[in-house]
Amino acid sequence: MARTPDWRVPTDHRDKLGESPQWNSATGELFWIDFYGPTIHRISPDGKRSDWTLSKFTSIGSVVPCADGRLVIGMDNGLYFFDPRNGAVAPFADPNQARPDLPYNDAKVDRHGNYWIGNFDATESAPRGILYVLNRRGEWRIGDSGFIVCNGPTFSPQGDVLYFSDSLGRQSLAYDLDPGSGRLTRRRVFQKYSEADGVPDGCCVDTEGCIWIAMYDGGKVIRLSPEGERLDTLLLPARNITSCCLGGPDLRTLFVTSGRAADDGEAEGGALFATEVDVPGLPELLFRPV
Repeated sequence: MARTPDWRVPTDHRDKLGESPQWNSATGELFWIDFYGPTIHRISPDGKRSDWTLSKFTSIGSVVPCADGRLVIGMDNGLYFFDPRNGAVAPFADPNQARPDLPYNDAKVDRHGNYWIGNFDATESAPRGILYVLNRRGEWRIGDSGFIVCNGPTFSPQGDVLYFSDSLGRQSLAYDLDPGSGRLTRRRVFQKYSEADGVPDGCCVDTEGCIWIAMYDGGKVIRLSPEGERLDTLLLPARNITSCCLGGPDLRTLFVTSGRAADDGEAEGGALFATEVDVPGLPELLFRPV
């Protein structure tokens, strides 16, 4: 049954398209982005917000914390390291190999330390999107392909299942993930969505192995069991809900990002939301480049 929890808004900032919330359990920091800024946001443990706008790029699709204090950022034309301490930007990799109109999108580190990132067709019309996996040296290969827009991914608590949002296909996929080789097998449809549900976007997993999925143009996040049963639906005061993560000191705070509606008539569109949930998340692994 759908319900509206007690949402709070940790910052008065509004993004054009907020995305990619990532909680760093080692430092107690929350990172997220404004896709069109392109801007990186951080809320530090004392509650203060910092912002970095990367004006030489067109868009930013994701941010992933590293163990050395840097971030891996997925930009329109490549993957880069960004250092919040001095603003330095350095190239990391470009699995797209400079192919045009394939900006990078959602990214996350799996339970084995590999970095996963998808891209999308800039026209949102052709199935050119690819889900890549990169090791700590930046060596990459294709996990799966043939999507218009890649979103997610997230991983089961044991790290043996990868969940992925095929957004314009209106479906969530699941794969077996081999911890040794990092290869995906047994692709299957985990959940199909109706037009009323919205479009599946970013997601995260809790300690029970349940998956929280943000529903773009659906005004909600939903919680699914590992078997795909819909367990909970949280309604939000914004329509374009983009992604979510579990953070806070006890990993029981659900942070949710959003974008402004096309008509810009929503007061809360583009806000970062937060509420408490019963089941905690898992500490996300930090990327450890070599």
